[in-house]
Amino acid sequence: HGEDGEDGLLYIAMEFLRGRSLAQELSRGGAMPPKRAIHILRQVCRSLQEAHQAGIIHRDLKPDNIFLVDIQGERDFVKVLDFGVAKLKDKEAGESTLTQAGMIFGTPKYMSPEQARSQPLDARSDVYALGVILYEMLMGRPLFSGDNPLAILIAHVNERPRRFAEVNPGAEVPPALEAVVFKAIDKDPEARQLSAEALHAELEAVDELLQGATWESLADRLPGF
Repeated sequence: HGEDGEDGLLYIAMEFLRGRSLAQELSRGGAMPPKRAIHILRQVCRSLQEAHQAGIIHRDLKPDNIFLVDIQGERDFVKVLDFGVAKLKDKEAGESTLTQAGMIFGTPKYMSPEQARSQPLDARSDVYALGVILYEMLMGRPLFSGDNPLAILIAHVNERPRRFAEVNPGAEVPPALEAVVFKAIDKDPEARQLSAEALHAELEAVDELLQGATWESLADRLPGF
């Protein structure tokens, strides 16, 4: 909140965060073990759940905006930053107010196909970005990259994502987790998880699978797999 100080200057009080961004962590360590990646992404999903329920879309999710804090010895406590470009969905009109006259907001490497086309957005655009981030965490490299931002946007719209075995044959990623990621990065929003809450539920089920739960006990929480 802005306040008037004694000298008449405006200032903003902000939380001081001690830690590092997910982008810094990825540049330092490369691909992450699946359990750690799930632990981080589940927290990001929880951070977005209330926003999505209120019709608010972040629309600039990226590793730079995911901050990892160590609190009382607990590693990878997550803070999601920069809701500054998020806007409230116009529920009465039934359309998003997130695009204006062909303008595009966001970061090309993590932008959904519909955002690249400057189309109306909903929570599934954030789900796509989360899927792209998780892909990078597990593979140690972005889904699409290049020096030309326009080429990256076109790739999100048209290019087939490479399966994990093509990108990193040595990566030990459970098939159920790969399925969750590729569902999130489907070019058709209708094929993705509906919201961060739905993505969280699927990641939670995969996490339990890694801890020894049976596939049968989790089948209803991993629809379509």
